[in-house]
Order: sequence, then C-alpha cells, then structure tokens
Amino acid sequence: MIINPTYTGKQYWSTVIISGLLLSVLLSLAYVIFYERLYVEFSYLFSIIYLIPFVWLSITLAFFKNKFVWSEFSYGKAFLMSFLSGIIGSVIFGGVIYILYAYVGMESRMGLYANSRHMRELFSPRATALSMLIINVVLSLFYSIIIAIFARKKD
Repeated sequence: MIINPTYTGKQYWSTVIISGLLLSVLLSLAYVIFYERLYVEFSYLFSIIYLIPFVWLSITLAFFKNKFVWSEFSYGKAFLMSFLSGIIGSVIFGGVIYILYAYVGMESRMGLYANSRHMRELFSPRATALSMLIINVVLSLFYSIIIAIFARKKD
C-alpha cells in the first residue's frame, strides 16, 4: 500500500505567515541597504527591491511544494499562499517604511529636490509608506499569478 502524505492546514498557514514575516524583514533590510548604498537620482539599481518579492515568493512555494506536497496542489492554493505571503510582507514593510521616515529620521531624498509644499506632501512619510504598500501589493498579485502557474501540481 502506497501512502501519499500531503500538507495539513497548519503547515500551509504557518508557511504563509512565516514567509510573509521573512519577506518583510528581507524587504526592510534591502531597502535600508539599497537606500544608503545604491540610491542615486535616476538610478535603476534601486529597482532591484521590486524583484525581491518575486524571488522570495518563488522560493517559498518551491520549498513548500517539495517539502509538504506529495499529491495534488491546486492553482488556487498556490496563488493564495503566494498572494497572502506577499500581502503580509507588504503591510509590515509599509509600516517599517513609515517608522523609518517618521520616527527614525530617514530623509526622503526626493523631497530634497522639491521646493513646493505640494511636493513635500507627496513625499511625506505617510505617502511614501502608502505608495510602497500599494506597489508591493499590486506586484504580489502579478507575481502570485505567474508563480502559481508553475507551482501547481497534478496527480
């Protein structure tokens, strides 16, 4: 008799939560390092930060699929895992960005080039954190669609 073990709900949701938390830590560290080392006006190297969720979510699904999934793994479950991990990471990352700009004293370098009050409002800590949150959630949606296509597993 061949037994095909498969994942449990606890393994699934703990992977989602842990992946989201680690994604937020990875994004936060990368943002601070890239901001201090690579940020130059009109630099495309800083855009590397937008590829980190794609790589991390791919690694998470590959790990989960190879470690826990022995039978069928649907597109919907793969998409949900990837998307929820991305949302958790994006929300925490947005909070970290807000704290860095509002309380730690990280200075928005874009604001240095703006002389008007309206431009300073666009680069306020709240606006910067909100824009990073929205960008990362939208990117997580697209990344999850792409990743789930390759992560599904049929018997």
